[in-house]
Amino acid sequence: MSLSLLASAAPPADPTFHSGFAYFRWLHELLPAPFFHTQAFLTFFALILVAYWSIPRRFQMTRVWLLVVASFHFYAAWSAELAFLVTGTTLADYLFGRLMGHATRSWFRKLLLYCSVGMNLGILCYFKYRGFFLNELYDGMRQLGMNPGFAKVSLENVFIPFGISFYTFEAISYAVDVYKRKIEPEKSLPRFLLFILFFPHLVAGPIVRAGDFLTQTRRPKRWNWVRAQVGVQLFLVGAFKKMAIADRMAMFCDPVFQSPDSYSSVAVWFAVLAYAVRIYCDFSGYSDMAVGAAHLLGYKLTNNFNMPYLAANVTDFWRRWHISLSSWLRDYVFIPLGGSRGSRWLTYRNLVLTFLIGGLWHGAAWGYILWGLAHGLLQVVHKWFKEYSEDKPRLVAFLETSFGTGLRVLLTFVCVSLCWVLFQPELGKALAVFEKLFYVQRGLALPLSNRSLWATVIFLFLCQLLVRSGVWAKLYPRLPAPVLGVGYAACLCVALILAPDSGTTFIYFQF
Repeated sequence: MSLSLLASAAPPADPTFHSGFAYFRWLHELLPAPFFHTQAFLTFFALILVAYWSIPRRFQMTRVWLLVVASFHFYAAWSAELAFLVTGTTLADYLFGRLMGHATRSWFRKLLLYCSVGMNLGILCYFKYRGFFLNELYDGMRQLGMNPGFAKVSLENVFIPFGISFYTFEAISYAVDVYKRKIEPEKSLPRFLLFILFFPHLVAGPIVRAGDFLTQTRRPKRWNWVRAQVGVQLFLVGAFKKMAIADRMAMFCDPVFQSPDSYSSVAVWFAVLAYAVRIYCDFSGYSDMAVGAAHLLGYKLTNNFNMPYLAANVTDFWRRWHISLSSWLRDYVFIPLGGSRGSRWLTYRNLVLTFLIGGLWHGAAWGYILWGLAHGLLQVVHKWFKEYSEDKPRLVAFLETSFGTGLRVLLTFVCVSLCWVLFQPELGKALAVFEKLFYVQRGLALPLSNRSLWATVIFLFLCQLLVRSGVWAKLYPRLPAPVLGVGYAACLCVALILAPDSGTTFIYFQF
């Protein structure tokens, strides 16, 4: 039986951790990695939960300060230096927002906006994109016969803060919304600190909007058993997705993606399927745990997934997948670029540019950029086909039938799964996977039985179908509490049994 929930679930190698203060070294030993499915985090969260609800309701600001301090320690346990950096930039964003609120001249308000956005993007580019662009510049200068004057950067040793892209986007959206007067600048420093540092969403989202979260910080929090039950249930479901499904699917796809030339074409196809399941259960599992933990503290975070693999087209997929990111890109990239207000070709351009930025947001590598480009082109193809079908009622009627809908769901899933092949830093290995997919070759079989893979896929599909059909919404309220308790306890037990002995890092922690 795996004890990854009750032990340290494979924290990543952290040779970069160093601190001159014994306190932070001790903190790092207690909470070596910000993973929710570990004994260290559960102990940390239980202590915070008890302390939080022990504070009388009239001392609301004391509760806010407690969460701010706890969130700082949560990040400082992984990297004290970066915890101070995030806190420092948050203080700067707070000051920029206050100044924008008092400024009356438009040029000065715009200057403050540029300072806030520039600071956040500058820090993001320094940590996340500096090595990539320097290496590309180095290779380009060498090909032109020029002497770069600097050495290539070893990307394996580049230190990227957990979740830097997530809290950068939150800070940028706050600055833009204050500038456009959509929201008032936050006057309370601890509330603004909590907006950025709140530990359930700090390292991997969901991306929260200031207007939604800051409003919640002002509401008095009362303990609610129903809300606590929802929080625990979401946390357990998320742990099940991560440990019993995502980590197990990693055993199918990771060896194949690391060495695609060694495996047969059939094995590579199965690995692509396993990776599609893995990345969904990994990220949605984290999101469920984050939302569940926030519920237990009286906060509501954005629902980040809505059964995306049942989407009938790629546009619908992006309404269901990573909802907080797709809505952010829509509001702060696509619409400012012009959205759909121009000609057809301008709309297509805006779609491609938006998804290119979305791909670059995920990582500084050609694979992520091509992944974003592929999704942008798929959006263009879908929009073109939708326009093409408008004057063909028979085609539209066929596509709306159960059979036609099933074909559309299957085609969308295949396209999305093939795009996932590009979703990795090493483009060479992704191209090797594509070569094996479309050029039949012999090789090794999957390291585990195919039956386990298919059983997991069918189980996941039936669960989503049960929810999509509305059967679960009708059945759930009628189930007695003991039955629900046994069911969720069984989820926990199955997760402990099926999870590998050494768990894997959350995929989206690197973004």
